[in-house]
Amino acid sequence: MSVTAAELIVYGSANMPEDNVSTSGGAIDLTTKVVFTDIAATDQVTVISSNAGDTTQTVTVYGRNAGGTIVSEALSLNGTARVTGAVAFERILKVVVNAAHAGTITLTRDNTPTFTEIATMESGILILRRLFYDASADASGGAARDYYEKVFIKNTNSTFTLNAAAVVEQADPSTLITFDLEDAINDTNSVADRLDTAPSGMLGTFTGASKNVPGGILAAGDSIGVWLKLTLAAGTAAAKSTYTLRTSGTTT
Repeated sequence: MSVTAAELIVYGSANMPEDNVSTSGGAIDLTTKVVFTDIAATDQVTVISSNAGDTTQTVTVYGRNAGGTIVSEALSLNGTARVTGAVAFERILKVVVNAAHAGTITLTRDNTPTFTEIATMESGILILRRLFYDASADASGGAARDYYEKVFIKNTNSTFTLNAAAVVEQADPSTLITFDLEDAINDTNSVADRLDTAPSGMLGTFTGASKNVPGGILAAGDSIGVWLKLTLAAGTAAAKSTYTLRTSGTTT
């Protein structure tokens, strides 16, 4: 037995603001997940649960339409019956379930008959979100902006340790994001706001280079805080992109 890739889950932090004045970071939030696949083309979405009893919850999807405006749509779960929305989303920003659910909720694109998966929200997950919600560059001629947001990589294996644990940037098509690790496992570090307020007590510097987890191990149930830094020069155009981190290590 060993730690598998599926057991290294990226969760959100307690404070993931959608403005530039609220606290950012804090402790791990096990109800928030930040991993999903971008919708491939502007389209409606569908929601469905793996449990027939999930019929009282509302799933609200937030995103941008083709014109760049933030829009939302509330969909009522109907158990294992697929529910299709009417709003066309160009990208997904956030998905919120208003109450606990027994099954796994799957969000898909409504490209019948394929229904391409965007994300899954397992029981216990109430929020799915994109990083740097509504972050924007200053107008041309203005100042550069740095945004800081925190996630956690958690070893959810109940028994085994990930040894020689390290985190590295795997893909950054935008070339706008760098990262650094907290200098301690299971930390609760935060900053006053996400804009131009860098966290202190970090392991190293913000780059895309591989960084070893403090102490070299990520024990069963432990998590490492990862701060992401989005740097936007003045006049940077709006764009939809992705960012991927990779966690490596050995187990026995």
